[in-house]
Amino acid sequence: MYVLFKGTLTNFLFSLDDYKTRKSKLIQKYPQGSFIWGFNRSSKLLENQVRAFLYLNKSESRLKGGIVLEGEIIDMAELSEKYWPEGEWKYYVTLKIIYIPKSVLSTTDTTRWKIIDLDKLKEIGVKILPGIQKIDNELGRRIEKLLGEIDAN
Repeated sequence: MYVLFKGTLTNFLFSLDDYKTRKSKLIQKYPQGSFIWGFNRSSKLLENQVRAFLYLNKSESRLKGGIVLEGEIIDMAELSEKYWPEGEWKYYVTLKIIYIPKSVLSTTDTTRWKIIDLDKLKEIGVKILPGIQKIDNELGRRIEKLLGEIDAN
């Protein structure tokens, strides 16, 4: 099973920096290669070993919207203090990163990112819905295949 989280560019860049530098006490609780993402409502969809994609919402002209990573859930917990710069998030998941495009890792210039954008997702039948979204296995594998092609080209 797969799930799709959504979020903002600002919060993603914060979590990405923590993923790379391991500055926060929260990230230091987890092994190298872990990524923290927040949400507000608990969901039965969220279990260890579930594969997760992170979709970033459109951000003015800086980002059209698209999937920027794939990970596997290794932990879920309640947040005890504010972590992200935008919004208040009650819960978080820790993801063991499976894939982040090299362009996303190497620059914060989103115009240079190679990601699976909203148009490509629509082409394969993915509709972006509010909240944590279940993605069926067939679509999940199609997204994984697209992710695998990003850095191969």
